[in-house]
Amino acid sequence: MNTVISVIGGDLRQATLASLLQKDGYITKILGFDKDIELESLTFAKDIEDAAKSDVVIFPLPASYDNETINAPFSNQNICIRDILKNMPQTSVLLGGRISEYLRGEIEVYGVNYCDYFKREELTVLNAIPTAEGAIEIALSEMPITLHSSRCLVLGFGRIGKVLSKMLFGIGADVTVEARKFEDLAWIKSYGYRGIHICELAKEIGNYDIIFNTIPNVVLDRQILRNVNKRSLIIDLASKPGGVDFETAKELGIRVIWALSLPGKVAPVTSGEIIKNTVVNILNEMGV
Repeated sequence: MNTVISVIGGDLRQATLASLLQKDGYITKILGFDKDIELESLTFAKDIEDAAKSDVVIFPLPASYDNETINAPFSNQNICIRDILKNMPQTSVLLGGRISEYLRGEIEVYGVNYCDYFKREELTVLNAIPTAEGAIEIALSEMPITLHSSRCLVLGFGRIGKVLSKMLFGIGADVTVEARKFEDLAWIKSYGYRGIHICELAKEIGNYDIIFNTIPNVVLDRQILRNVNKRSLIIDLASKPGGVDFETAKELGIRVIWALSLPGKVAPVTSGEIIKNTVVNILNEMGV
């Protein structure tokens, strides 16, 4: 296998990704891993130009926080995205996670063929597992009660909501799930959970010990937060801008933990393997 892949930036998930790709026989280079972490004899790219001139360039998840530089917490210097794009051959493929609309426009200006691997269902479904486990770990460490018999509310019944509800139910928690769609409420009931429609949220919200939000919109606004029990804990799992009016929550003395990027924190090896399998699927489909 002569395909050359550069893994640029990211956390321990991307380090694992690079290592697994190398074990699969790809010629792998890394950039943006200057700090002292275990890299299992991976090859470092000489510079940005060397990294960019590969058959495949892989950005992290998320690709960037500012649309200008790569998300690279282990790098000693900023890695400019435009410097990578302008050095990539037209035949190269760029893969990245959660690529913003602005960044997609930048990539298209340079005529680079790209794919957002975070939009792949096989990744997002399996990625929900470490996210749910991480949320439960936070709840266990932050609450003075057991999850067993605790009153838990899960906001949203998407991928993370489904996995998290199942795990909480398995622990023995008293699980209620909020949903907008009546078909979701029917599924929620069939799984043995209690379901509430979003229109019931304001009057119901004060009945729970732990509230897990998975909805990436501000559903817990001032009107609803006023009814939250002050002894409860809100764990927000939603990506930016989150699902909580954080300023109001602080003003009202409500504990909120915004738990971003949990897979990379609680299970980087498993999460890196999930990304690797998704990347290989994409490359096989592209014939790379």
